[in-house]
Amino acid sequence: MIRGNWSLSAELKKNERKQQQKVQNRQKQQHKKVKLASIDPIRLYYQIQRLEKSGELSDRDQKYLYGLKEDWDFIVKNNLHQTKLKPFLEQEQKKEKVKQLEKTKLHGSKSIYFNPELNPLGKIPNPDALPNKPIHPLPNFTKPLKKEDLEKYAVDPLINQLGIVVPEGDPPRFYKLVQNTQKKN
Repeated sequence: MIRGNWSLSAELKKNERKQQQKVQNRQKQQHKKVKLASIDPIRLYYQIQRLEKSGELSDRDQKYLYGLKEDWDFIVKNNLHQTKLKPFLEQEQKKEKVKQLEKTKLHGSKSIYFNPELNPLGKIPNPDALPNKPIHPLPNFTKPLKKEDLEKYAVDPLINQLGIVVPEGDPPRFYKLVQNTQKKN
């Protein structure tokens, strides 16, 4: 049974458009494969990580990040650069595990949070239990603090206005040293 508004020429045009669309999609995929075969996947990975960590992105940067993620997904889906990518991703996972272990490691009496009675394991305080919520996650530092762990702050302009002379040397460290933790003989 033939519909009343059916047309052979319209049907042929529709089939021809479908065929053209298939060819165009195939060509697009092939072009993308050729283009991404010449890109360094490790560099692409680090570009994505850098943009994700930067926080607030403009519309242009968000579009750029979206394009990079599409390229990354295409590379992973089509197994491009598999010899480079597999060991690199395994290495990145190992680094992430080591970082996570370092964050959660209990340092005991070497921890800056150590207190023989209140915190004998030197655990990082739970931010939800603190009266003032910290802006950044609390670090898992050990004593003595390393130079790279200390933050450098700009000089307060009020000090210059009042003519206060700052003592020479390193600024004081703002953590309490717990004393008398060793047993007497």
